[in-house]
Amino acid sequence: MIEDIHSAADMDRLVAEGEGYVLLWLWAAWCRPCQVMAPAVQALEERFAGKIRVVRMEVDEQEELTEGFGLVGVPTFILYKDGEEKGRIIGYRMKAKFFEELETMMKENKG
Repeated sequence: MIEDIHSAADMDRLVAEGEGYVLLWLWAAWCRPCQVMAPAVQALEERFAGKIRVVRMEVDEQEELTEGFGLVGVPTFILYKDGEEKGRIIGYRMKAKFFEELETMMKENKG
């Protein structure tokens, strides 16, 4: 289940203090590529069951929290491992390419 971030406390609990891999999905309600990618993001839970936790933040609702990310566009996906940023995927990707890039980042950051 994708969890939503609504506060700095949520951000700390779900991302900064998270163990293992956490994928933060920064999206916007008006963003068509974000809407198109939603099924692929939801499929992550099945594809990477038990390996990654997906959380999301609506950038317009959480402007204060998203300011520090240096966003250049949405969707933006930030992969964390044990609370530390390990990589980003910025912009729309086809499902297969999205999964491939994410798998590569996870393999590069196993240790």
